[in-house]
Amino acid sequence: MTAFDVSSTTELASARRVARAPYAALALIGLGGLFSGVTGPLISAFVPPLVRDMLGDHRTAIGAVMAIDNVLLLLLVPWAGPVSDRATARGRGRLPLVLGGFVLSSLGMALLPASAALGLAVLIGALILLHTGINIQRSPFQALMVDLVPSRYRSLATASVTFQMCVGAIAFLMLGRMLGMRPAYLIAAGTVLAVAAAFALGVREPRTSDSLSAEVTFRSLADAAWSAIRGVVPGMRPVFLASLLLQLTFQTFTTWYALHATERFGVRPEDATIGFIAWALGGVIGALPAGFVGVRIGRRNAMLVGFGIMAAALTALDRVTSINAAVPLLALASASWTFPMVNAYPLFVEPVPRERRGVLASLFLLCNALGGAVGDPMNGRIFDILNGYRAMFIVMACYTGLAFVAVLFVPRGAGEADTGPDTTPSTP
Repeated sequence: MTAFDVSSTTELASARRVARAPYAALALIGLGGLFSGVTGPLISAFVPPLVRDMLGDHRTAIGAVMAIDNVLLLLLVPWAGPVSDRATARGRGRLPLVLGGFVLSSLGMALLPASAALGLAVLIGALILLHTGINIQRSPFQALMVDLVPSRYRSLATASVTFQMCVGAIAFLMLGRMLGMRPAYLIAAGTVLAVAAAFALGVREPRTSDSLSAEVTFRSLADAAWSAIRGVVPGMRPVFLASLLLQLTFQTFTTWYALHATERFGVRPEDATIGFIAWALGGVIGALPAGFVGVRIGRRNAMLVGFGIMAAALTALDRVTSINAAVPLLALASASWTFPMVNAYPLFVEPVPRERRGVLASLFLLCNALGGAVGDPMNGRIFDILNGYRAMFIVMACYTGLAFVAVLFVPRGAGEADTGPDTTPSTP
């Protein structure tokens, strides 16, 4: 027996009959995506040009500064995931870690605009504060989402998160264009505090009995990683690799698109935000359908559809001649990106019992961080060798094609809804 035992066929059938879509919980948990949409795109749109102005055209150094997020993720996520499991076992729950991360992030967003005028060291300090808050809440939030939502509807939960993330991104990128960096960041800080208040008032974690969660240690994370690498759980290893490549693709866009657009199309950094808005709009269009498709045809099949369309759209983006022509293709690439984005985590976490979800959420996020921490400096080096950012979309298409191949190695049925250990019979 392992920590990833699954339920019997009778139990699965019973669970399917009684499960009802928890739409209120889906909407509330989606506010975690709004938090990401408020913070991430503003950082991607305004921080790389600020760093470039301070460092000059040293692309590898720019990539190193922009990798602060992923470095902190590597430090904090392995701590926060096991801590959330132990807190859950002791009756405190994961929510305090999530709320603490929101508050720190709000403070970082409020301080960042002023810090940019005080030099690179102060800017880096503000980025560290901001990303500390972001990364403390990452794995507890992911585990909390699975705790609150029945297996059958977890693709819809991640769809709600992605949908609200993209709506927030559109709104705040437009604010950034209309009002400038400082007002947009201050409004973002207030919005993050409002999300924290909504979670504090609306989230009620399910009670848990004293269990193996109390024994979770940092070694548990290493054991889980080794199990994934060895392929102990069917499908976990290829999903691990596909998720890494998906994050590498997304990180390439968010870090380098502003510089790619200013070089390739000759636009100002402020005008390059139209590309981020197009990506966010595509996410809004694709997120909820991606969740419903994952429920209807299966998570694996939905991921394959998304990766295939995304690779084609990115290849086409390499051939456009103006930023306006790129906009619809960026939206298409983003809409297809939501299909693996929405379905990968539910597929990954399905075999995981509640007492290990913080650890496995940490593992999932660490594979994403690996894509970013390695990807930003690696892409910077590629662009240094090529003496420009022109090949960005071809690089992204290569990553996406490799992810498609990885998903083909996921066994059919592995990680699909209602196959996990917490799918047990219940009464209506």
